[in-house]
Amino acid sequence: MPKKDLKILQAAIKMEEDGRKFYLKSSKAAKNAVAKKLLVSLADQELTHIERIKVISHGLKGEKDWSDFEKTISRDAKKKLVLVFKPLSAAEKKKLKADPSNLEAITIAMEKETKSYDYYDKQSKATDTRIAKLFYDRLKKEEEHHFELLEEAYSMLSDSASWFVKQEGRVMEGG
Repeated sequence: MPKKDLKILQAAIKMEEDGRKFYLKSSKAAKNAVAKKLLVSLADQELTHIERIKVISHGLKGEKDWSDFEKTISRDAKKKLVLVFKPLSAAEKKKLKADPSNLEAITIAMEKETKSYDYYDKQSKATDTRIAKLFYDRLKKEEEHHFELLEEAYSMLSDSASWFVKQEGRVMEGG
């Protein structure tokens, strides 16, 4: 297996590990329960990425080729990521307040997800190996989904009243 593929995968593992560390650190500092839950969820998803990349990397170091991973990668592509947002009770809605540290962590996380997306996009475009392209494209889609979750969280935490109106499709009236 070309050393180039192994270097790409090692860089991807490092990037995902750095992201996981950031999410765990930020989740501990988060004062908002929704932000905390989202950051922990993203840390867990980064761990899933790390494990998948390591399996392929170790396989490629041994006797395996990219084609040996086609079924696994195709199966992973069909899995749906779970949205962390759930309907909140009225009491939970009242407790939702923007905290600058939560918003800053989410902004940094969005930048990290964009960087990961760009890395996988570059690798997808550079490879001639169909299975490698499929793998990088899948990771790219997952990073894009992470970004969308973060964007949604940012919107909710920075302007929760407008976010709830948009989500519920109705206007709240004051008395």
